[in-house]
Parts: sequence; structure tokens; C-alpha cells
Amino acid sequence: MLRNARRRSAFVPRRIGVAASMVGGGLVTFVLVAAAATIWHFRPATTDADVATQLAGERWYAVTFRHTPIGHYRSEAGRTHDGDFEFRGTLHFKLADDVDSRIEDRLVFDRDSPHRLIRAEHASSKGQRHETRVVIADSKAQVVESGSSRLTDADSDLELGDYLAVERWLATEAPEPGEVQAARSVDFDSLSIATDRWRILASHGGEFEVAREVRAAAAAPGPTRIRMGADLAPLRMESGDLISLHRVQDEATARIWEQTPPLFASAQHRVVVDRPIRNPRALKRLVVALDGQDGRAFDWAGAPGVDALSAEADPMRPATSAELDAARATTINYPANAPAVHELASRATGRLEDAREKAIALTMFVHHHLSYRDNAGGRTVFDTIRDRSGDCTEFADLYTTLARAAGLPARTVIGLAYLSESQAFALHAWNEVAIAGTWRGVDPTWGQTRIGAARFPLPSDGALTAIAQLPHLRFRVVETEY
Repeated sequence: MLRNARRRSAFVPRRIGVAASMVGGGLVTFVLVAAAATIWHFRPATTDADVATQLAGERWYAVTFRHTPIGHYRSEAGRTHDGDFEFRGTLHFKLADDVDSRIEDRLVFDRDSPHRLIRAEHASSKGQRHETRVVIADSKAQVVESGSSRLTDADSDLELGDYLAVERWLATEAPEPGEVQAARSVDFDSLSIATDRWRILASHGGEFEVAREVRAAAAAPGPTRIRMGADLAPLRMESGDLISLHRVQDEATARIWEQTPPLFASAQHRVVVDRPIRNPRALKRLVVALDGQDGRAFDWAGAPGVDALSAEADPMRPATSAELDAARATTINYPANAPAVHELASRATGRLEDAREKAIALTMFVHHHLSYRDNAGGRTVFDTIRDRSGDCTEFADLYTTLARAAGLPARTVIGLAYLSESQAFALHAWNEVAIAGTWRGVDPTWGQTRIGAARFPLPSDGALTAIAQLPHLRFRVVETEY
């Protein structure tokens, strides 16, 4: 079934996690979730081993963004030479001209009951380079990034019955709509075991539709749904109304996306404004109307009918407990517990104790410590530390990591920021840091400890939708306040 193992890979606007996970390119980072799934089996299935045995085989899926082909997914299940149960998944996709991305996962469970997890592997690559590889075994994780390797603790307490809980439930109990079953899976980003709840949405003519309930702290943009045929093989898998996986007959059909142009092009990631915005850093409030070409209607950031956007300088809003927990976490993407990160965070903050003073010090430290350079493809925080250079994504991701190491909840924000020289809004990455339970914006790339009104964040549940519409969008200034 659909596994929520969050991870990231790169394209334009820059990195997209597909969890199972997927956005990426030279300017920005955010995480979007697409699905990679193994929820098929054939009756009868009475034990976990029965279900695993009946999963054996290879299946191909075409991956689309709405109706545009962007990649394919291949799933394999079977046995190793030693007779252990093995599950493999490979996701290959491309959203931009310069980089295609591949995510590969492998889980091996012991052949003997209770079929404990023996080994979990994850690899992500951009172009011809492998950026990240994770191997989890015996409560340890070997993480290889940018040629360096580190060993850290990891949760590997998973059994085959946990992983196939939904499959066996559907095969043996014939649940009714509304009923819920929990399942556990590997989260390669946090190196932990995640628990998801799956609800039956409908059952008709032997077909089932199930949905994963979104966890409060998850990075998913919306619920994941799976529709299965009478044989319980997935016919369609959807994530947040954006990414879909459709089962196809063969590899050639799944790879049809390779014959189509990429969905995004970095040169298109700007929105022209009808008139210049004077002194944008002094702007206190900005309202713009969304104007399209050829009468095109917009579904901005997942909200149909939105025809205007507004922003205020130095925005502040309360942070929820779930947001704070997520913004403190050490992950593969934000390795806050690494010695090199702690060393830099200590250099930046010294003996400062006040949270606001720490946030300001970190902003200016990253701003001066790094040199700006456009980078093709995805890079890790360790690459940025080593090279002391990066684009706005690298600036923001390093800030997020250093802030978490210094005890400040922080996260990377993706949005549109005004560029005076081009009289347009362009994709940009900055940060939010929680101070006294309130989110405050900072921009280490531009050396700003307060955020002006001439920028609009893209919510994670609609970022790709908005980006796909940028080439057809224009902003018209409605209101400015200084």
C-alpha cells in the first residue's frame, strides 16, 4: 500500500520529495508527496506470509501531474535467494529540463515468523549522480551524502504484519466504508517508523477505495487515495489531487512520459507586474489581483476562485504544536545533529540566549558565510557547508538546519518575491523561525531579518499547482501601503 516514506529529489524550482515522495531546479525547495504503493493481493490470504507471497511480481504505473505525464513507477515483490520477503519500488520522473530524478527503495523481511525487518534501503539520484543513500539495519542507519558517510541511530522495529496490515485486513475481514486500519512503514527522512491510518471510503462491486488520513506533522499536501479492482490490485493512486499513478499494461506505456517535454521550465518561473512597486522593502501591505492570459481561470494554491493575493510586512502568526515538533526535527534533509552543523551554529550564535537575537545572528551569519551561486540540480546541506556557496534554496536550507541545531524551530519557505530589476515576482526561498510560539520570517539570502510585504508564500498543499500556472499569470497591483 501507499507508504509515506518522505524524501526529496531535485528539479526546477528545485527539490521535490516523493513519499513514497516529490519539486526542485535552481531557485527553490519544497516537498510534495506523490505515492509509491504496494497494496495488491489475491484471495485467499490468511497469513502475512500468504499476502507477501501473493504480492509476487512486477507492476508498472504511469505518473502524471494532473493530466501531464511526468514519470513512471515500477513495483516488484518476491523472495531473495535466502527466501526472505523482498519489496522494491523505483520512481523515475522529470519536471524540468536540466535534471531528472530517481528514487529507489528496498525492504527485506525475515522469512521466519514474525518476519522482522532485516534491511531497509533508500537511494535518490539527480541526473547521473547519487546524492543520498540510506541503509537501515539493526537499529542503525548508514547515511551516505556527497561522498561522506555517517552512522546514526534509527528505528527498525517493523514486522511484515505491520507493513501489510491493510492488505491482510482487506483480504480477511471485508471491512465496511468508514472503518479504519493502522499500518506502519519506514520513514527514511526521519529514520523512524511511521504509523498511518487508512479508511475505507467506498466498496462497490468488489472494488475498494481507501484513503490515508493525513498526520498533523506530515509534509503531505493532501490525502492519499487508492482505488483497487475486484482482485484488489490498485487501479489508480492519487496524492492531494495533483499526482496520480495509473496502472498500465507494460513498461513501454509507463515510459511514454520520456517522449513529452518537461512540465516546468525555470525561465517561466516569473510573474510580471503591471507597474513597478516603489521601494518594496518599505512596503507594509500589498494586494495584487491575479490576471490570466486568454481568459484562463486559476486554482491558486489549491483554492479555486481566488482572484487576489495580499501580504503584510513582518507577518506573524501562532505556531501549532505539530508545526513546532516538525520544525525541530533532525532529518536527512536537515541534519541538525551533525558535528559540522553544531560547530557552525555555535560560531554563529556564540553565547546568545535570547531566541530573537539567535535568529538574527543566524540570518546574518548565513548571509555572509555563503556566496550566492546558481546551482544545477539538488545539493545537500553538507555540500553547502563544504563549498560555502549556493542559491536561495541552499541559503534557506542551511539556515533551517543551523537554527534547529541551535534550539530554534525553523523551516524553509517557498514563494514568490518581488525583484525590482525585472519588475516581476520570481520563485524564491526564505525561512520562518518560531520565537515565543510565533512564526517570524527571515531571509538569509538577502540578509533580511524582517520580511517585507512584497512576497507571497506558496502553501505546501498547492505549490505545484501554482507553479504550473506561472507562465500564464500576471499580477495587477491593487493596493500598496507604506
